[in-house]
Amino acid sequence: MANSVRIFRKLVISDLNMVLQMEGRFRSNFICEKNAQVFLQNPMNWLFACIQDNEIIAFAYGYEMNRLGSAGNMLYIHEVNVLPQYQRQGIGRRMLHNIKQQCKQKEMCKIFLFTEKSNLAACALYETMGGVPAHDDSVVYFFNEL
Repeated sequence: MANSVRIFRKLVISDLNMVLQMEGRFRSNFICEKNAQVFLQNPMNWLFACIQDNEIIAFAYGYEMNRLGSAGNMLYIHEVNVLPQYQRQGIGRRMLHNIKQQCKQKEMCKIFLFTEKSNLAACALYETMGGVPAHDDSVVYFFNEL
């Protein structure tokens, strides 16, 4: 396995079967086929993956967001995940590097994401990749009752 080629790319609708295989590999109740189809068909949605031997071993997913100003769109990354057996191999770093390159090509103005301060590995990765933690009084509110 160590000599297998790893491919990093944004997934599209033709990758649906590979995406459906993520169910259970990363966690249960993660992938719904109908929603995955809709997600992959929308070019503003990003599912970026590291693929090895036709299987997704790591991914980052999020949403490209339009802005009112002239600075360009921005990408909100909702989740970054690497299967445990592939962690600490530079996969997250390569994935984020490739995402940053694609955002730059699309003239996007920024990428942002949230993580817990206690997630030291994630914080270290994001900071080594140029991420700057917010140092303000921001509070995140969730509205769960809709």
